[in-house]
Amino acid sequence: MKKVATVQSLVSAFVILSVQGAATLPVFAQLKQAPPAVSTPPAAAKPAEEAKEKKDDNIQVIQESKPIVQTAKGWQTFTDYINIKAGQDTAPLTLTFNNGSATALPFESMQIFLAGRLLGTEKKFKSRVLTMDMTGALGAGGTQMIIKAFGPQGASMNWQLTTPKIAVTSMTPKEAAPGDKISIVGKNFGKGLQVQMGKQWAKVVEMTATKLTVEVPAEIEGGKQMVVVSQGGLKGKAQELNIKAAPSVTGIDTLSAPPGQTVNITGKGFSATSANNTVTFNGTPGSVVSASTTQLSVVIPEIAYPQWDVQIKVKTNGQESKDHVKINVQQRVIENSGVPEQ
Repeated sequence: MKKVATVQSLVSAFVILSVQGAATLPVFAQLKQAPPAVSTPPAAAKPAEEAKEKKDDNIQVIQESKPIVQTAKGWQTFTDYINIKAGQDTAPLTLTFNNGSATALPFESMQIFLAGRLLGTEKKFKSRVLTMDMTGALGAGGTQMIIKAFGPQGASMNWQLTTPKIAVTSMTPKEAAPGDKISIVGKNFGKGLQVQMGKQWAKVVEMTATKLTVEVPAEIEGGKQMVVVSQGGLKGKAQELNIKAAPSVTGIDTLSAPPGQTVNITGKGFSATSANNTVTFNGTPGSVVSASTTQLSVVIPEIAYPQWDVQIKVKTNGQESKDHVKINVQQRVIENSGVPEQ
């Protein structure tokens, strides 16, 4: 017992010198320099677990340790790694240590080091719990954690890294065209946040903790697209947005035909509802008799003929195609052999 008391006295003296007159904040202020990350942690290091939700809907777990258990009475050293993804290093982060549990004894003394810097001791625990704000203190990749602990055999502790869960409650409008701006309302929006619309990344124009203003990407495809707000792989609930994107015209099955003839126009971004598409021949609308997202069947309007290189354009949901195809309007019908006439 005398030997243990001596060791504990030395540890207490070391702690006093390390945190003399300081609370948690000065220690954390040093960590604000962002300790160097280990790009490829050693094989022995436990990889980060997949982020999962806690019962608290406002908190998301990024990583948590397995129980750290004392195998024999005395001092032991435990090595672990905190592994976070790019983007998560800019998110609000909280590191929580739990010393002991309902079924396991706590450690009596400990020193916790992160990237070689003293993070905390048993003196900083309150009711066996130590909670620290780690925002900006961790780099993407792996950061080494060393815990030197003293306690009885079977003593146990664990740690958990969490962040406020991104939540999206509403989005307006529900329909937009490329270049339009939409508003996304929610909570826990912060630095490093990204917004994906379909396969495209949207530009965040303005941001507060509860509201985003986002510009619809110019290259986005038309139709229903899912909008996802994320930060470092942690995602909020997806929202559905109807994109009124300009269609693209790529081909026609007939190179020459008279008024009243039905022709098939191919492309993408058309509406499957015929009434949502307008097809014009040198500005004169034809009659759309059937439609899919990639093909329109249209009757050539009653226009003067013969006319050469008549431009055919498509407007879908109010958005006009930037490209077009051409047809010769005359009595003779000539089928397209497969090469679009543009």
